[in-house]
Amino acid sequence: EDSNEEDDASRASSKVARRRRGRSPPKDGVSSATNASSLRKKKHKLEVSPIVAVPTNGEGCVVLRENGAFDVVGKIPAILRKKLFRSKGPMPDQIALGTLGRYYVHFVDGSFFFYGPPAMSKTLIHGNKQKQRRGKDRNRGKRGEVSVVSVAFGKKLDDFFIVRSDGSWESNGSLPAGLDGLMEDRKGRADLLWVALGANDEWCVRSKHGRVWWEGVSVEADEALADILAEDGENELKFIDFGKDDTYFLLHK
Repeated sequence: EDSNEEDDASRASSKVARRRRGRSPPKDGVSSATNASSLRKKKHKLEVSPIVAVPTNGEGCVVLRENGAFDVVGKIPAILRKKLFRSKGPMPDQIALGTLGRYYVHFVDGSFFFYGPPAMSKTLIHGNKQKQRRGKDRNRGKRGEVSVVSVAFGKKLDDFFIVRSDGSWESNGSLPAGLDGLMEDRKGRADLLWVALGANDEWCVRSKHGRVWWEGVSVEADEALADILAEDGENELKFIDFGKDDTYFLLHK
């Protein structure tokens, strides 16, 4: 099924359940003394915040908007749902979902929570403290202020791929052969924007220069990616995530 919102377009397989619950940011600066007619005049000027990500685990998804508002559709880990719907809690600015109950959520106040392998803890703490330095093997980067901008979960519990704001990255576990080969061919170049992994060894990579690579995806996802990226640079792939049984969500501009 396809949906469009302003310049954003999303494509999703139809296997995700339809149960919904959402939350929006508090409305600052509106008091009970505000003139009702003034609010009505301004209402038509309000715009819906654009969608920036739709992370999925194949059983559910979270539609995340630029202002932190979100909708939960289907089944996500109970602890993540609890963190997202805390009373007066901060709004999220990053969410990642994986199979096996894995998740990552980062909030605008700098706090974050995750369920995944122990190796993720050190990487996320260092990355979100903005103190990551050059490492070895699959840890590429440089000194400077960086933060985690992309988290992806692979097929097995230990499999993950994390990208930082400076384009550096770190992975753990077993990468799909094609992705591992791509990283080796590119000599660990620190110019990544994001990486997506799936439960069936699907993967997609986008660099900061706009190049996109993918492999192992369903025929439907492959055709969608090819169509979007065949428009002579007119379209931009903004996001893709893979769930179970060939489910996926894709956003493009």
